[in-house]
Amino acid sequence: VDNVVLAIGQAVAPDGFDGVERTRKKGLVCDADTFMTSLEGVFVGGDCANDKITVAIEAIADAHKSCDIVDAYLAGEIIRYEKPYTVERLDVTEKEYEDRERECRPKMGQLSPEERKDNFTEVVFGYTDEQAAADAMRCLECGCGDYFECKLYDFANKYDVKPERIAGDKNSIEYEDEHPFIVRDPNKCILCGLCVRACDEVMGIGALGLVDRGFDTVVKPTLEKSLTESGCISCGQCVSVCPTGALQERLSIVKSVPLETEETDTTCPYCSVGCSLHLETYGDMLVKAVPDNMGAVNKGLLCGRGRFGFDCAELEGKLMHPMVKKNGGLEEVDYHDALIITAKKVQSIAARCGRDAVAVAVSDRYTNEEAYAVKKMAEVIGARVLSFNNRKSGLAPVLGFDASPNTIDEMLSTEVILAVGFDWTENPVIRIKLKQAAEGGAKVILIDPADSEPHIGFAYKTVYTKNGVGFLKEIAKVIASGDKAVKADGFDAFAADLAHVTPGEDAKAVADIYLGAKKAMIVFQQNLISTAAATLLADIAVVSGHIGAPRNGILQVKAKNNSQGLVDLGITDGAEAMNGVKALLLFGEDPGAGVEGLDFLMVCDTHLTNTAKKADIVIPGTGFASADGTFTNTERRLQNVRCAAEEEVELSNWEVASEIARVYEVEFPWDDTADISREMDALMPGYRIAEPGKVTGGVLAPDKSALVVVSEGALSDKLRLTDHLMNMIDERLPKPAAL
Repeated sequence: VDNVVLAIGQAVAPDGFDGVERTRKKGLVCDADTFMTSLEGVFVGGDCANDKITVAIEAIADAHKSCDIVDAYLAGEIIRYEKPYTVERLDVTEKEYEDRERECRPKMGQLSPEERKDNFTEVVFGYTDEQAAADAMRCLECGCGDYFECKLYDFANKYDVKPERIAGDKNSIEYEDEHPFIVRDPNKCILCGLCVRACDEVMGIGALGLVDRGFDTVVKPTLEKSLTESGCISCGQCVSVCPTGALQERLSIVKSVPLETEETDTTCPYCSVGCSLHLETYGDMLVKAVPDNMGAVNKGLLCGRGRFGFDCAELEGKLMHPMVKKNGGLEEVDYHDALIITAKKVQSIAARCGRDAVAVAVSDRYTNEEAYAVKKMAEVIGARVLSFNNRKSGLAPVLGFDASPNTIDEMLSTEVILAVGFDWTENPVIRIKLKQAAEGGAKVILIDPADSEPHIGFAYKTVYTKNGVGFLKEIAKVIASGDKAVKADGFDAFAADLAHVTPGEDAKAVADIYLGAKKAMIVFQQNLISTAAATLLADIAVVSGHIGAPRNGILQVKAKNNSQGLVDLGITDGAEAMNGVKALLLFGEDPGAGVEGLDFLMVCDTHLTNTAKKADIVIPGTGFASADGTFTNTERRLQNVRCAAEEEVELSNWEVASEIARVYEVEFPWDDTADISREMDALMPGYRIAEPGKVTGGVLAPDKSALVVVSEGALSDKLRLTDHLMNMIDERLPKPAAL
């Protein structure tokens, strides 16, 4: 480029452009398709081209159109601009924007006449950063949000469509667009039916259907209700398969415009299934999450939490600065003061009440690396470590380990599945796996308390019973009394405890189906059923012989994305470990109860939770989208977590723990999470042999199982979830109807 002339105005000053053909109004003549003037190698655009006096955005458009042409010319090739096929709307009226507040352009500051009369100082100051942003926000954001993903747009341009050939009547469909996470526009629908099939055949929901026939056909929610009333579970699967913009994500960003995003492969931070997903970002702005079609666990599936809860850690109310309690309220302080106060308070209480009076609680939403850093910090200050979300294991006394012996996909090729106390809203992807297993021929038997709502229509048999372990004991009695009973350690005491039990017909039927299968599995959610019920289920698996082999055993579904990781790190205590604690450092948990009567409480979290409001010190925490590390899902699969966007806080979760240790004059030798991973490899054999994406240890068989007598207990005993972010997205998601 020899010269670049930047100019703005209403007319052309043609001096210096000798040899270039001019228009009648002294503009510059150019070819409308190549932007080249009569002088070869000279290109023009904007106001000076062919007297096209118009708005600035069209001048910018000319530059966008001509840049490829100029580039080709410099490479020795002459090309012409070919307008891509797009849909242009000429029917937009003010009524479509009646929900927007009419705002005037911010007033720009300028010198007064008195200030400018004797100098050549710039008269107009220009916009401040805040004014420029405010002016940009007045834009009525045009363009389809699916511009970069729309297959119809791609194919229309690839095959050079000529829509005028088949132009004719066009339906204009009135609709309600009320879903908090899904934008629905049937006027963009091409009636491919993919959303209907995905909702029905894949998810088993049937919230969408084709209404009317022929030219009037339209996709609508069930019974023509709103989408939120149709049974929709907000999984977003319809959005994933839609080839146009008829179904889109409702983005949480302030200005929802088409954005060309970057993808980061990571893992969902909510339930323990461990779904792989792609986080799409624009700079450090989180835009959307889409399921990974090649995900080892989910294979393209994702629930509403993972689909629409990816940015909960960065929503309104996010903590940005440390705070200390003063005069009954919380006031901002710097990190140094917050960390020093924390360390000194803990030292004082430990000196006065003993080291057992200090505890550190860590959330099972943290990565393995973050949890390891918190645990190591706890060792430095001499504190006990717990997680309020931990429930005492019911499997460990029987099998010798607190982990799921079998994997999720083993359900797809087993013969019988006992789903005990199963709540599909906690793990929607597990429900889909159960549905797939049933479609593959497995007999899914649901055992639920009597007050449960029916929600698995594909179950082979459903039994509603009292909320106690009585029905499980009836099943155990049938199995233990049969010829196939495995007489493991403790069998005599176990059988004696069941002597008074009289099995009913339902228990006999379930036991016969379970015993008669070559391969059978039990599925339960650890924090939903009681420890006593889990122990009895382990007893049943051992006595029946359905344990320790592929597709033959137990799937224990833990509560959170890294609940198993905490167990592997040795963090197994729950709220019961709070006995005698006077000082608590709480990382990422909102227990609600159990923190009363403390002399000191520090909370590190993303938002000012109810627990944080009671704290003496509050430190900002970070979410999974800015973390590097790993989660261990419920089937012991190590999964990568990758940073997609940096959060605007000074310290990440593991750095907070490291800085507290530094106040105790202990330096952790880490610059990043990769350093923590290397230390974990060296000190933890199980972590060292684990491979990302793989299940560690294969199918777990107990070395020596021991039957445990269970006297009494509830069947369902839901433990309150302590992850504020998961509770937040659960509150935001519409509540679906029973299925």
